[in-house]
Amino acid sequence: MEIINITNGNFSLNSEMTIKANQHFNEVNDFNIEETTDDFGNDYEWVYFKNIKIENLYFNLGVCFFKTKTKFVTFSFSDTDSNNKNWDNWSENEEQAKLEKFEKWLNGKIGKQRKFSWGEISANYDLKVGGTSILINYN
Repeated sequence: MEIINITNGNFSLNSEMTIKANQHFNEVNDFNIEETTDDFGNDYEWVYFKNIKIENLYFNLGVCFFKTKTKFVTFSFSDTDSNNKNWDNWSENEEQAKLEKFEKWLNGKIGKQRKFSWGEISANYDLKVGGTSILINYN
């Protein structure tokens, strides 16, 4: 299965769930998958999905909307579900290892190109939030 379509930026974890550039908030919020939402009252809204199992990986993602249209998708994955993770077992070394793992995964899935006509993809370690993720940023 193609998770990231580099031609148009579509992000798909299964046949029922495809996130597209400029997709409306309600379309994503209506996916038949357990999620949570946040509305910050500043034209940004988020939908979060946890523990979506694809093959032997568990994906967690956040979809950010600006003025009800998809702005970016941020996601991470691991071999175990995120219900077992907490701040007690967090380490910066583990986050750096995740960054390398995510870069390697991206290279295998899409190659080394990261900028496209529809936006860009990057793997990032964010020291402020203490987490590592892959970001699909739509133009």
